[in-house]
Amino acid sequence: MSLLDDFAHSCVLMEKKRVPDGAGGYIVEWTEGAEFTNYQALDTSMEARRAEKEGVTSLYSALVDKAVPIEYNDVFKDETTEETYRVTSNPEDKQAPKSSTLPLKYFTAERWALTT
Repeated sequence: MSLLDDFAHSCVLMEKKRVPDGAGGYIVEWTEGAEFTNYQALDTSMEARRAEKEGVTSLYSALVDKAVPIEYNDVFKDETTEETYRVTSNPEDKQAPKSSTLPLKYFTAERWALTT
């Protein structure tokens, strides 16, 4: 058991699909996609606190395996808490900490509500 394991969350990517509503318009449906393990923690840095004052609900720092197909603005759900999050930085732009022996990529996310 490592310290990283203490922060592990089973998550699933949420796929957005627009479908006809039967009245000439469209509604948004969310379906579950790829499952992955996410290592995340609430960011309490000064920058994160400043973002909260500007309207960001909560800022989280997250690490995922480099093979996870997650991108900027994607939405994912924590399968344990049922909370949903939106990716707020490009995971391909940030490397995992040098101390990491695992092939991980880093991104930030905020708590986010699925809308229809």
